[in-house]
Amino acid sequence: MLIGATVSLTGCNESVTPAAHAATTEVPTEVLKDFVMNDMRNGVKNMTLKAVEGRIYESKHIADVDKPLLFFYKEGKESSRLIAPQGRLQMETHEIECWGGVTVISSDSSTLTTERLRYDPKLQKIFSNDPVHLDKPDSVTDGIGLETDPELKTVKIGRQKVHLKKGMSS
Repeated sequence: MLIGATVSLTGCNESVTPAAHAATTEVPTEVLKDFVMNDMRNGVKNMTLKAVEGRIYESKHIADVDKPLLFFYKEGKESSRLIAPQGRLQMETHEIECWGGVTVISSDSSTLTTERLRYDPKLQKIFSNDPVHLDKPDSVTDGIGLETDPELKTVKIGRQKVHLKKGMSS
């Protein structure tokens, strides 16, 4: 399987105070405004990460990102979006962990909320060990722990409680 990735690092270098990168004590190699990274699988876009700012730590192969916005794609079309206050990208694998109140919204308006989650682009799965809330057009599910595709179609939630929505009108 051919795996390709493109990283578009646009922006300007800046000096950063230690308080601005509390997630690590190392000074970033680069600080980029309007950070963008694309993940490609077999020549097809799988995910795009956009962030207000990205702090790259080359020795650790990570980038800490502020206000990450992820666009997930299936068969070339956007299938869902993820928004979060903070995130950390593994530069070599493109795995990303987001935290601080994360929301995923699928194309059918299903909405997943949790405090922290991780996306594995190789498996094309989202994982969380935290409490999760999934609001779908026909039901609401709460539980602890999650494994799902980015489209929120094939969802496994631990210790789940499902409530069917009543009085749905066409």
